[in-house]
Amino acid sequence: MISTDGVRKDGAVGDASAATLAVIAALGFSSGIPNLMLTSVVRTWTTAAQWSIESIGLLSLLSLPYALKFLWAPIVDHLRPPLCGALGQRRSWLFAGHLIAALLLTGACVVGPSDARVFLTLLAVAAIASATIDIAASAYQIDGLPRAAFGKGAGLFVSGYRVAWAGLGLAVLAVAPVWGWTFAASAACALVTVGAVVTLWAVEPTRSDQPAPGFAAALWEPLALFASQWGRRLPILLLFVLTFKLPDQVGNAMIEPLLLKGLGHSLQDLAFIRQGLGFGITIVGAVAGGWLVGRIGLRPCLWIFGVLQAISNAGFLWLASMQGASIAGDAVAAAPLPALTVVVMVESLASGMVSAGFVAALMSLCERRVAATQYALLTALMAVGGAIGGSISGVLLRHLDYGPFFGWSVLLGVPGLLCIPMLRSRTA
Repeated sequence: MISTDGVRKDGAVGDASAATLAVIAALGFSSGIPNLMLTSVVRTWTTAAQWSIESIGLLSLLSLPYALKFLWAPIVDHLRPPLCGALGQRRSWLFAGHLIAALLLTGACVVGPSDARVFLTLLAVAAIASATIDIAASAYQIDGLPRAAFGKGAGLFVSGYRVAWAGLGLAVLAVAPVWGWTFAASAACALVTVGAVVTLWAVEPTRSDQPAPGFAAALWEPLALFASQWGRRLPILLLFVLTFKLPDQVGNAMIEPLLLKGLGHSLQDLAFIRQGLGFGITIVGAVAGGWLVGRIGLRPCLWIFGVLQAISNAGFLWLASMQGASIAGDAVAAAPLPALTVVVMVESLASGMVSAGFVAALMSLCERRVAATQYALLTALMAVGGAIGGSISGVLLRHLDYGPFFGWSVLLGVPGLLCIPMLRSRTA
């Protein structure tokens, strides 16, 4: 449950081992690469390949497996994949998921956006593998960390995730104009195998409360626990999870078209400012977010992080308005880099803090014995909002233009903020 001090009311106490925290940081890195490829890299690549704004927006549907992963989360909780089951419940899924995702993503990079059907098919299946990695990695954290270390673990996982997102994102965008998109993206995808190597080194966490036997129980017990613990407040919980990160999800779907076409920036500008500078600021935000959760409590942090998230989207509204960016035509000259730098710094700080706080919030809502399924259900709601909002973002942008679109995205965060005071208890 969410409490005023940000600490779970059940489970173990104590400090997490340095080895466990190192594994979590490395898993954050390796699980961040598929998401980088399925979002930022694919959007930038297809923008450079002159796909339409509507088609680029529809790429957000690649996040649907993250929304639907609760359907196979009970399998991750109870069964093990063939050939690597001896690694244990959590490690076997982490190992298999990383290898499959690396293979499929590399194949998609070789095909490229010129063969849209095969390209999108490989990416869609890779998204399923990536979502499975997320299930197993989240459950690994919940099983392996004491309750007092949830904030620290979330901060390290998000930091590793952002190292992949920003560091590799910079490398891909910097190398692509010189060596080509296929080489740049394929090299990044090969690093997904880091997760498989780390999994072999990691220790399988002890599960103190074993799940109830039987697949049916594994599917329905997590839902029943949510219903019984939250009672009449359950719709508030669902609305919070669905909408809290919506401004970031919807706005991000159209940032690449804005920066490349509307503002005239180059791939190198995106690489060294949004990915490079953003990298360091995001890590600071993630670590600071995890520290603040433990210092002042979860609920105050959610307020702070949510407001920062809205401000960061307002920055892109300011950029578009200042330069008169319009979908009616591409920018003749690039917008000033100092303005982009300021906006990116705010966005990156907010993104790191929001991610760390939100992950800690979701983990605090899960019962250990059904952690994988409950966490998957919660993140599914978040992904549904992102997939639906992102998929129609291109159509909205076509009708609203850049400035009004990003202004509208700021307002999407209001419902999530209004839910925070009502997240006082899981009981009616």
